[in-house]
Parts: sequence; structure tokens; C-alpha cells
Amino acid sequence: MRTRKRKLFLIVFLLFSFTLQSTAQTTPFLSDEQIRLLRNEISGDRAFEHIRVLTQWHRDSGMEGYFKAMDYVSEAAKKNGLEDVSIIKQPFEDNDGNPANYTAKTAELWIVEPFELKLADIGDHAVYLADNSRDADVTAEVVWIGDASEDALKNIDVKGKIVLANASPFVAVQNAVYKRGAVGVIVYTTSESKNMLDFPDQIPWVRIQNPPKGEKGTFAFSLSPRKGDTLRKVLETKREQDFFATGKRTLGGKVVVRAKVDTDIGAENARTGTGMVEGWIRGTKYKDQQIVITAHLQEEQGSANDDGSGSGNMLELARVFNKLIKEGKIPPPKRDIRFWWSDEIYSEYQYIRTNPGSEKKMLVNLHQDMTGAKQSMGSRVQHLIFAPHSRTSYLDALFENIGNFVILTNNAFIQAGRGGGYERPFSQPILSTRGTREAYNARFVPYFGSSDNLVFVEGIIGVPSVALINWDDYYIHSSNDDLDNIDQTQLQRNNFIVGAMAFYLAYAEAEDIPVLAAETYGQGGKRLANDLQVAMQLLNAADNWADAHLLIEQGSIRERRALNSMRVIAGSDAKANQTIDTFLKLVDEREKRLYDEIGAFYQTKYGKKAVLSLSAAETDAAKKIPSNIASMDEYFTKRTGAPGGMHSLMRGETMSFVDGRRSYYDIYKAVKAESLAAGKFFYGTVTLDDVVKTLDANVKSGALKLK
Repeated sequence: MRTRKRKLFLIVFLLFSFTLQSTAQTTPFLSDEQIRLLRNEISGDRAFEHIRVLTQWHRDSGMEGYFKAMDYVSEAAKKNGLEDVSIIKQPFEDNDGNPANYTAKTAELWIVEPFELKLADIGDHAVYLADNSRDADVTAEVVWIGDASEDALKNIDVKGKIVLANASPFVAVQNAVYKRGAVGVIVYTTSESKNMLDFPDQIPWVRIQNPPKGEKGTFAFSLSPRKGDTLRKVLETKREQDFFATGKRTLGGKVVVRAKVDTDIGAENARTGTGMVEGWIRGTKYKDQQIVITAHLQEEQGSANDDGSGSGNMLELARVFNKLIKEGKIPPPKRDIRFWWSDEIYSEYQYIRTNPGSEKKMLVNLHQDMTGAKQSMGSRVQHLIFAPHSRTSYLDALFENIGNFVILTNNAFIQAGRGGGYERPFSQPILSTRGTREAYNARFVPYFGSSDNLVFVEGIIGVPSVALINWDDYYIHSSNDDLDNIDQTQLQRNNFIVGAMAFYLAYAEAEDIPVLAAETYGQGGKRLANDLQVAMQLLNAADNWADAHLLIEQGSIRERRALNSMRVIAGSDAKANQTIDTFLKLVDEREKRLYDEIGAFYQTKYGKKAVLSLSAAETDAAKKIPSNIASMDEYFTKRTGAPGGMHSLMRGETMSFVDGRRSYYDIYKAVKAESLAAGKFFYGTVTLDDVVKTLDANVKSGALKLK
């Protein structure tokens, strides 16, 4: 009997294991065949080869290297099958309307006394020279000025000398050159304020300001902490030494350097202005629902991850879609897929400002920035960034579902691999030929706008956008952001996520609404559950019914907005719209239950019924309804900040919630609910006073008007 039971158990176990293996983790948005198509075709290795080319150029805005990068991408985009590829020229001017282009041709820094040693040469790496440095051929003594502050410079004569500082070149140039007559600057710091002990050989990418009117421009060299601090030691040591290991011991205390710099400024450059590269895969049906895929070309030399990775991945995605279409494996898309390689943030603003109404033809933006990080280098994490609450839509649900598919199938889980019979270590591995076999270390995070995605989610523009950016990054904006810290496997995984979203949206029809609505409603349930949890925590800590109530109220409004966003895909289809209406009713019912739940807890906690009342300031705020002015170009010209301690992202959300219907008080509730839902750690605190000051300042500047 025991033997028969054991055999039966083994048969059931094997059948169960086989079933698990044949129905591995998937996504409702793509069939297994479509997943295989994308997994088989998307190549991190091919994307890497594009990055290899881009890293050779110092490609900040308007530089010769930036134009070379645009030329390369333009030709590669054509080869990869994109239509109507063009370089869209854009102005790049100073405050007087003159070309602001800058290119360093040559720059060297040498110690000439008491020994000869080359300290810096932009032929070795462009970031040795601060951007915006001016022509020079100077031989002068070096003076140590510490942090370059006013206090540090009090008793130091720097006139006619080159100063050495452990400080921002901006501060050193301002205080030592333009105020006290120094002829140039040498600085040593780290990128992004990191500890110098952790990155002794990293050269940060820095920039200096334009000279004041009537002043001759200057220069600044940027050294690594090790090299800069060694120079300081030579200056402060009176005895013989050989800190630089030249093989010659010399007396310290005095160092003379020669700085030679040759740059082209403004119209001296062969090409002026800036721009972006655009290419298309034309859709067959919907011409006003573009899927806009973005990455930026503009950065320092190297910049393999930021954002060579996104730029290379986009070229690869163009190749993949066009190859699959050409081979008949997928039909041409129903919607236009539009590719933008931009001058980060500037290009998108400039294009939309000068082409008003173009944003109304954009369905979504899918953005890749820093998507090639070798994650074992610096313990980097791929952040999958949701849209802000002002732009919450069905796109967030699509993003989370496909992103979690890649996370689940490209990480090891003991329940699945050892206990469930899936392949180990990953159930559906996305691996490149020359990449690592590391896991996919990724997580979804609340919105932050430090890249091109921030343009699209602006309230006046109103395009849903999600983005991929890895953080914390030890190598960003420095000499270390190069090919050795890139992983072709991570390129491939991140490109799969963007490619899968674009693929689904390219063909989505009204008949797909039930799946999309169910996923959006389900994701919204998680958001509302978080709102409930935070509301309970607030009530547990203090008698704060107002904040608990607005979390549920604004959360429910947000989820209705997310569901209604699908109507652009539903179109006039009655059945699809009825499905959306059904889910909207469910949100109404859920909202009532949540109010009942926090109300019951409040009464138990405080022994009284919750009552919502407005203060005098809230009543006044409820009477003022702002709207955006008609001209988008004028809006961005006049938009301003405001004094106060509100988090910059919440200040942006304050403006994004302006729609001509919400009052100051409504906007305050929406922004405060968003900050509370994510927590002070992410978004700080929001007060009514801060929101009112922000809106009033923009009414005064003319960016907003009151109804």
C-alpha cells in the first residue's frame, strides 16, 4: 500500500512539475509566441556596439561631438529600417541670442617646475577640462586655496596665479578669478558629491560659468582626487619628495604649471545650435496615437550608461521591429512608433513648445535612461519609474505587469526553482552572448523626474510616461561611466520591457480593454490599499481625520482617472466603454467601504464620529480656480518657482494638477495625498501655504490665470 501511494505521489508530482514548466510565469499582454519573438530577437550585444561608437565623443549640448553622435545615430537608424529619419535642428543660444556652442579642441596641463609632468590632457579624457573653459596659454605658480570660500581666500594673494582647490570650479572661478585676479583654476572633487576615498581616480565632469560682461574668460582643469591631493602635498611640503613618482626627488613648496587651452566658442564652431534625431515606424490605422520612445544623446565623453545605453537600445529596438515586420512575423503596427534621440530634456521642451498641438497626437512616452548598468559594479538597482499621480493611467499597469514578468523570470526564487520545477536559476532567462548571467536587480519606484520623461508628464503637455533609470550610480557624470561598467544582459532585459510595452500598444484595440481594465483596476487596488494603510497610520498617530479622508478621496479620484484614460483605446466601442464603466462603479463602491473602514477605526480610537470641516484658509483656497494660459511657449517662459520648503517634485505636481476645474484647495489635496502615499522620505511634506504660494506666484508671473 505504501509503495502504491509513493508511486501515485511521484506521478502526481511529475505531472505537477511538468504543468508548472509548461505554464511558466507570463503576462496577459503578450502571447507566449510574442514573448519568444522578442526574447529571441532583441540583442544586448548589438545595442552595446552602438554604445561603443558613441562613447568616443564628448557630446554635451552643441558640441562637435554631439553633432557627430547625431550623424551616427541618423545613419544607423536608416540602416535599421526607420522611415523619415531626420535631424531636427534646434537653437542653442545665450541670453543675447548668440550661438552658445562650445567645443574644446586641445587642452593640456603640465607641471614645469620643479619637475616636468603632464597632469591633464583632453586627448586622454575630455572631462579633464571643465566645459566652457576659454583659450589660454599661461605659465604661472600654483596656490592652494582649500575650499575656495571667502574665508579660505582672506590672506592669500592669488593675483596672476593658478589656484588649486578642493571645491566646485564655479566657486573657485567666482572667488579666485573674477574677484581676486587669478588666471586659472585647478580643482579636484568627485562626481555627485561622493566620498573621495571611495573613488580616488575618478575625474568628475564639471563646467564653469560664462565670464561677467567685460571680463576675459578663464579655464578650469579637473583632476582626480588622488592626483589633485598629491599636487596639494607637493605644495605644502618643504622637504625633498617624489610624490608623483617621477624618479626625481625635488624640494616641495612651489609648483609652476603651464596651461594651454584651445576652444571654439559660439559661432567659431563649424555647426551651431543643437537638435535631436527622429525616426518613425509608420502605423496603418491610428495616426493621432503615437508611441514616443526616447533616450538622450547629450552627455560627457564616455557616458556609456548615461545615456549611451538608452540610445543604443533604441537603435536595436528599431532593428528588431523592422526585421520582424519584414520577415512577416508581425504585421505593421496600427499606431506610429516614433523614436527620439534628444538633447536631454531641452529637445523635448523645445520641440513641443515650437510645435503646439503635437503633444495631442502622442499616446504615451516610453523612456530609457541608464539601462545598461552592470549591476554588480556599484550594487546598482534598475529603477522602474511610475508616472506621477497627476498622470496615473493604464500605462502604469501595463508597465508593472511586464516589468514584474522580467523580474520574476530573471531572478532565482527557491519556491520556483528548487520546489516548483522551473529551470534554474531563471525560468525564462534573457541573456546576451557577451553579457553576465547576473540576476535582474530591479524595483518599481514612485515618480521622479530627472530625465526626459519629466517633459511629457507636465500637466500642460499631459502625455503618460514611464521610465527606466538605474540608481544609485557611482559612475554617472565622470570618467568611470564607460564600457567596462556596461552589461549587455541588462541592456537586453530593459529593452525587452520597453519593446514589449511598445509592441502591445502598437496593436491594442477596443477588444483588449477587458484585460487592460482588469489589470489597471487590480493595480489601483494595491494603490488604494496603501492609501488605507497610510490613513490608518495617520489616525493612529493623531486625531487627523482631514489627511486620512483626503487620502481615500484623492486615491479614488486617481483610480477613476486611470480607468478613464483607457477610453482613448476604447474609442466609440460600446462594449469596451461599458467595461470601463463597470470598473468605475467598483471604484465607487470600494471608496465607500474605505471611508467606512477609516471612519469605524476613528470612532473606536477617539470615541467620536469623524467630522470634516474646512479652515478659513482652506475655504479661501476653494474659491480660487487656476487655469493654464493658452500659449505653451509663453507658459514655460513665465512659469516660476516659489519660496518655501516644498519638495521640487511636489512643486511640479502642483502645476501639473492645474486643469481649469480644480481649485487651489483641490490641488492641495491631490498633491498632499501623493506625498503622503509615498511618504516624507520620497516627497517631503506638503502644506496648503506652499501650494498657495506656488500657484499665486505663477498667477502673478502670467503662467496661470484665475477663472
